[in-house]
Amino acid sequence: MEETTREASSRRTFWLVLSVATALRMLLAAVVPLSGDEAYYWDCSRHPDWSYFDQPPLVIWAMIPFRLLLGETSLAIRMPAIIASLGLGLSLPPLARRLGGGYREATHAYLWMCTMPLFLAGSFYASTDIAMIAFYVATTYSAVALAQGERRAWWGFGLALGLASLAKFPGVLALSAIFPALLNPTVRRQLATPTPWLAAVVALAVTLPVWIWGAQHGWDNFYFQLEGRQQIGEFGVKHLAEFVIANMLLASPVLFVAMALAWRRGLVRKDAGWKALAVAAACPFVFFGVVSLRTEVGGHWGAPGLVLGATLFALTPYTRSRQALAYISGAFGGLVTAFALIVLIFPVALFEADWTRAPWFGRIRAEVLNPLVGNTAAVREIERRRRPDELVASESYTNVHLFAFLAERQQLSLVLADINDGEHGLASLYWHTPDEFEGRDVLFVTRNPWLRIEQLAPYFAHVEEVAPIEIRRDGELVRYLRLFRGTDLRHTTPAFSRLDRRGS
Repeated sequence: MEETTREASSRRTFWLVLSVATALRMLLAAVVPLSGDEAYYWDCSRHPDWSYFDQPPLVIWAMIPFRLLLGETSLAIRMPAIIASLGLGLSLPPLARRLGGGYREATHAYLWMCTMPLFLAGSFYASTDIAMIAFYVATTYSAVALAQGERRAWWGFGLALGLASLAKFPGVLALSAIFPALLNPTVRRQLATPTPWLAAVVALAVTLPVWIWGAQHGWDNFYFQLEGRQQIGEFGVKHLAEFVIANMLLASPVLFVAMALAWRRGLVRKDAGWKALAVAAACPFVFFGVVSLRTEVGGHWGAPGLVLGATLFALTPYTRSRQALAYISGAFGGLVTAFALIVLIFPVALFEADWTRAPWFGRIRAEVLNPLVGNTAAVREIERRRRPDELVASESYTNVHLFAFLAERQQLSLVLADINDGEHGLASLYWHTPDEFEGRDVLFVTRNPWLRIEQLAPYFAHVEEVAPIEIRRDGELVRYLRLFRGTDLRHTTPAFSRLDRRGS
């Protein structure tokens, strides 16, 4: 009876933590301004397609019903991330039970995650990462179940792996969890049956939209992932060190070291389920660590490993030292995230504050706060300057999509002009055919102080620079946008469109 009562109390605590965390995310999602990347995903969702140039479609598709329900709001755009965070939390109790824990350990794992600046901010941020992480964890759970003799888990493994990859390409790394499961002779014998291979067909079928889009567009999405995203350099440890330090900060340094010890314990356990969890947690760090020896990698690319590392650590025996780590990590994560949220929610107040007693913040104020101040005023001024039937273009995909979101009610038309051989955010180049742009006049908006008329001249019959947009607050310049006016757009491919006249 005592054990039942304790488990019931742990269950109530878990649901309370999960509910409060979800409610807070919804509140933050509604009040924190959108970033340029989030606006990019929003604009992609306004152009439904099989997939997109640099991202699979799952999260972008998921925005569409919420936009219909909640309108063109930041909450609607971020709801897929909030649902993914909720789903991640819901997967923790069954995973913990598989490895000898319960709701208590699941609650601890979720709280450990919530101490991480990466998860605190990323759990309501509209990105492909959080959905990929949620399905990465689901794939790992299925591998643990397989390792423990649950044959039906092949179907869950195939479905979750496919969805993880449909959310973000690195989701395929969750496949690593299957190899420790194969240490179980029963699982190896199952390879002689149709079930594992039919599950592989399920995974492939789920990712079919990405393959269809690739076939339609000369496999540009795969070339980008394999060649275009990173510049390969000489062998060195600089980027590896940056990757490790970034993950220590994203998880909090103390927690990162503690999780590393938990990973080691998981690998040496005899239970193949523990090994599956440990290998899945380590795989993103090993894979991207090796890649970083030749090129720069994103610090957040190790996020699935951080989340599973927190789960591993929560399943280790409870001690006073672990309680101390909880306080230290929570304080670190809370302070970092609180600072970031204050900057995002109150940029105007921070900008106008007197920072003479904090010169270190005053020095970075322009770089950090200026992009957050004056966006709406800039959009209004662009609309005022735009001539009838004139397109508005920019070489910055963040400007294009963020300004489009802010001007959504005014139906301000913005397009991307890839005049600098950009590598990311190029999905809009596949939305319009050259016929839609040829002969149009364009108002070109840029923050680039080095852009020259000579760079734009090949595209137009005539180009001239006109008076810039200057946004000031209390007499201080906070935004400066240069404007060029191009008439008779003649050369649209590939800067304005990568399609031919048939849309292929």
